[in-house]
Amino acid sequence: MTCNKLRLVWLITLLPILSSCDAVLQNLQKSHQQQTASSLNAGTAPKRAYTLAFPPNKDRILPDGYANSGDMLVTTPNPWGVRYKDYIFNDFDIHTFYYKHDAPMWDNTKKDLIIDVITPRNDAEKKRPCIIFLFGGGFAGKFDDCTQEIGKGFAQKGYVVALPDYRIGYKNALLAGQCVGDFETGMYPAYMRGVQDVRSAIRYLKANADKFGIDKNKIFVSGHSAGALATIGLAVQTTENAPKNVLEQVGGSLDPMNDNMNYDATVAGVIALAGAVADPNVIVGKKINTPMHLIHGTCDELIDMYAGNPFRCKERKTFPIVYGGAAIYEAAKLNNDNVSLSVICNGSHSMSSIGYNELIDIMNDFTYGIISGNPIKGKKIFTAKKGICNKPELCK
Repeated sequence: MTCNKLRLVWLITLLPILSSCDAVLQNLQKSHQQQTASSLNAGTAPKRAYTLAFPPNKDRILPDGYANSGDMLVTTPNPWGVRYKDYIFNDFDIHTFYYKHDAPMWDNTKKDLIIDVITPRNDAEKKRPCIIFLFGGGFAGKFDDCTQEIGKGFAQKGYVVALPDYRIGYKNALLAGQCVGDFETGMYPAYMRGVQDVRSAIRYLKANADKFGIDKNKIFVSGHSAGALATIGLAVQTTENAPKNVLEQVGGSLDPMNDNMNYDATVAGVIALAGAVADPNVIVGKKINTPMHLIHGTCDELIDMYAGNPFRCKERKTFPIVYGGAAIYEAAKLNNDNVSLSVICNGSHSMSSIGYNELIDIMNDFTYGIISGNPIKGKKIFTAKKGICNKPELCK
């Protein structure tokens, strides 16, 4: 769920198109994706879009856009630095693999899902921590808010970085921002498919840990916006606590394809950037076994850090009230020492408001804390580099 995505939806819905015209809207989205790809190839996309050079692949989901931030991640690698804490590698390699075949889509089609694996170049280490990162886009598209920086930054620190595509799309997905559609049969099952896919990606990486040089016990998962919802879902969603009517729409379980089931989907920790839960019962009064770090801006215009309706769809079926990072932290902290929070004072939904160097530092404080046996705890306040409002009452 991003500002650019919201603007795209708004432009599309200026046309006299009703929710029955899904095919027309999907064609418009494909056209926009092609325009984005053309601008990337022509060298006119935002500078940050060229940080990672992904190998061409016919099954790659095309991005709808990139955060148009003038801020760039700046690193000065030092080969004598501390591995997994400092930037120590200058270069990295990117290779693309398939981690899931014939995954059922919302419209009864099938999708082969790819994963980009980034590794530090000429690194002899065979058991490295890995961070999986899930893009945002409201489960309707693929928007790059900070994927470029996370891929580069963590690889230069010595991590293996995995960037999977996951299934997106649902009925009326491109009209959701205008409060059209039904949550129970639209975004909710789309979110559940995202949880299924990240579980599959984790098991795939564990099954191929020797190939990629990954320590199976040090895999982290992070995501932004919709990706953050799936990230949180990985930690708290189970087949038992998922609504039966939603689960039935996505195969009846969190692992309906039974892929790489010799491995589990447990991880060392999760980091949610501007995430939320729709059902507070999966958090309140529950022990969360997976260490969780939540990063949320006080001025998030799409997902309130406490509680609210995404896209401000009040009294509509499209979205219920969802509970953001601060609400999750407050509800969970009485039962969980391993749930922590970073509040971005005056920060927006986009992570560009904190600045990408600061973002990588915040995320890495969490991952390195776990790796080194000194996990961070509690709540910290950071000031946005590019604040979009002034809510001092939330900055404490």
